[in-house]
Amino acid sequence: MQPLVAFYVLQEGVDMVDPIYTTPFQSLGPIMVVPGSGPYTDLPAWIGEDNNSPSCMKAGLVNTRFPIDIEFYNTTALQSAYDLFAATTQEYPALNNSAFLFEGYSLQAVKKIRGESSAFPFRQDNYLVSPLIIYPPGSASLDETAFKFGEDLRQTLYIGTQREELHTYVNYAYGDETPRNWYGYDEWRQSRLSALKKSYDPLGKFNFYAPIVAQ
Repeated sequence: MQPLVAFYVLQEGVDMVDPIYTTPFQSLGPIMVVPGSGPYTDLPAWIGEDNNSPSCMKAGLVNTRFPIDIEFYNTTALQSAYDLFAATTQEYPALNNSAFLFEGYSLQAVKKIRGESSAFPFRQDNYLVSPLIIYPPGSASLDETAFKFGEDLRQTLYIGTQREELHTYVNYAYGDETPRNWYGYDEWRQSRLSALKKSYDPLGKFNFYAPIVAQ
């Protein structure tokens, strides 16, 4: 079985997405089209990211992500990632609930602010890409295979960025990244974050995940 590609086109404030955005995809001849409308609060359920979706629910499965922020889509890297995803999920059926997230959002407000004006990193990036490796727990061998799978997918896309820096979205982070990958490579940015951390969380109450260490 080959991977299924699901594409969501969402537009705010209308009952139907403008055909200018959907016609190019309709022309590809998708096997299924599901139109709909509703309140903003229904969005997580539409895209399979609500509390009852496999990627978010507590179903006794291991859910690990290997995120990377990118400026542009490298089609060669995408094809390689697709081939790797298809081959690995077929070779290891225990991994065939895995998914590959490609997220793009409106960035006008993000890019209106100069990158050097705040500690927030990576304003130049346009897309959030993340393999989501889902599998049943209990096997050290499968843990190792799943980790290599996720890292190889991310590395494939990283090579396609044609840059030395690896940018990762901290909320999806696997945990083997560095603070520079999460919060930016600039020393002044790290220092500013450390100062804010010291000011607002001097006791380190929020150090459990991807902590900013106060200096």
